[in-house]
Amino acid sequence: MKPLPRWDNGRDVVLAGDAAGVVAPASGEGIYYAMVGGQLAAQAVHELLATGDVRALKLARKRFMRAHGTVFKVLGIMQWFWYSSDRRRERFVKICEDRDVQQLTFESYMNKQLVRKKPMAHVRIFFKDMAHLLGLARV
Repeated sequence: MKPLPRWDNGRDVVLAGDAAGVVAPASGEGIYYAMVGGQLAAQAVHELLATGDVRALKLARKRFMRAHGTVFKVLGIMQWFWYSSDRRRERFVKICEDRDVQQLTFESYMNKQLVRKKPMAHVRIFFKDMAHLLGLARV
């Protein structure tokens, strides 16, 4: 559930979608990323055919990661941390009941990028997360 380090074989194959590992960590969502990856793979193949330069195949992953790499990194860290034990998963579910978390998550999901607005919501979420991590919040 993370983009593979390489999507091409350097000759005549380029991967996209699940085959390229573009399934969002933590949520498992992948249709949008498969479509974008497919489009970028098609563009890379088009450039290969137009130029004869097999290095064009590398452009699919490079362009994808430029556009979506940060989201995959953040979701990967979240998955690694919050899904590491049953106890943490239960706390994560409880955190997800929070209105601020739901609103920011929905906006991020719909726009396929991290939301950086409503600074006070981020501050509130930080303190709520800390309360859960320290065992001060009820589950």
